Amino acid sequence: MATSRDIPDGVQLTPFDDDFYADPYPVYRRLRTLEPVHRDEVSFYPRSWTISDYNTVSRLLKDPRLSVDPRRIGLRRDPRADNPVTLRKPDMMNLDGAEHQRLRSLVHKAFTPSSVDQFAPVISSIAQTCISALQVPEFDVVSGYSKPLPTMVIASYIGVDPADHAQFKHWTDELLMQGYPAPTGDQWDRIVAADAALRTYVADVIRQRKATPQNDLVTRLTRAHTEVGRLTDDEVIDMCFLLIGAGNFTTTDLISNCIHLGIREGVGADRAEELVEECLRLDPPVLAVRRFVTEDLEVNGRTITRGSAVNLLVASANHDAAEFNNADNFEPARGGSRHLSFGRGIHHCLGAPLARLESVIAVRAFFSRFPEARVLSARRNKRMDFRGFSELLVAV
Repeated sequence: MATSRDIPDGVQLTPFDDDFYADPYPVYRRLRTLEPVHRDEVSFYPRSWTISDYNTVSRLLKDPRLSVDPRRIGLRRDPRADNPVTLRKPDMMNLDGAEHQRLRSLVHKAFTPSSVDQFAPVISSIAQTCISALQVPEFDVVSGYSKPLPTMVIASYIGVDPADHAQFKHWTDELLMQGYPAPTGDQWDRIVAADAALRTYVADVIRQRKATPQNDLVTRLTRAHTEVGRLTDDEVIDMCFLLIGAGNFTTTDLISNCIHLGIREGVGADRAEELVEECLRLDPPVLAVRRFVTEDLEVNGRTITRGSAVNLLVASANHDAAEFNNADNFEPARGGSRHLSFGRGIHHCLGAPLARLESVIAVRAFFSRFPEARVLSARRNKRMDFRGFSELLVAV
């Protein structure tokens, strides 16, 4: 009979544990089998639960009693430090209710598949630029390709002048240190400085686009309106930062994971779309999302009380054999997108069409140029709730 010692808990569910860091899926399998609705004994929060099976994760992603905003249960949005970044009011991704609906209704047209598809030629051009700069016959996919490509795409999508791309990359690299579990004081200083400089830059772009509109995100957001209002300049800036933060390193990780998986499984450029979709299920860049319980709820016979934090293991749900045949196997032709890697409900990832398009183009371009690529070495990154590579050295 299983005991509490058999159930993964605490550091076993984070990349701080070396075994989990290398491969989280055996840990997830034990958790789904022994206790898919699990009360954490070791947690960053006083009351914490981890949910690992597909049906429950899928259902709770859409449950209005679970909030993305920790302030609704009396917690700070980011308790790690006190500075202008951590104390700023939440962006759309961290809001619920009427305010979230207002913002989403204003910006969703800028991220529809049809809107994003118009940007495909630019993404293709950036992919070719990055590939041409690689130092063959051996190179690191992450630093040479999967990291610079999304940064350049986001810069172009927002409307950053190409002459400023290098400065934009520096600012975004600094901002991405927020993904570290515990940034140092010096790192926080650099994050705050980059945040202030980039906000000033985007504010200037907004002024320019109001005077001279162009085919970019800032122009679309400054024009976004409904019958009841429009975005303020600060909200346009916040949306640009949301895209930089939520769409930058996750897309880097997705592209890296896809290339690693494609090399391992011998999948070429002609199956790029299938590879990306199956990678989103089998080895996604987001392992888990967190929600906060605003009223007591019963989940599979367990009572989760108001004020609890709930960790929804979307990557575990994607491996649930109750939902997917041969769940731990790579099957690019399985079709459909029942995976939960972009979420469900009102917080379904707004940038999903851009992430899919960008990754498909990047993967197709890579394998078209390097059909015989092989992995020399790989090192996984260590970031809470995210999975990718810090280095992926290949020979072509």
